[in-house]
Amino acid sequence: MPTPDVARALSDRSVRLLMQGRPAEAMLSEQEAVAIYRELAETHPDHNRPLLARLLDDLGAIYATLGRTAEAEEAREEAERIRGGDPGDS
Repeated sequence: MPTPDVARALSDRSVRLLMQGRPAEAMLSEQEAVAIYRELAETHPDHNRPLLARLLDDLGAIYATLGRTAEAEEAREEAERIRGGDPGDS
């Protein structure tokens, strides 16, 4: 199973790629990080679901940068559901 360290490294990489003006590559890296945290949240939800929500917010921002508004909204809504909030409230 992938580790949180790998997911953090991928997420950090996506930030660097965004800063370099490479949002498509950043998206791929963040998608990998989200996939890892989905797995981690299955085994330790109390610790990993909040981190998954944060990564989904980050992925949503990357989608928005790329003009992928429907995917950005889906990621944001999933993050809100994970936090236990209503995505329509924010």
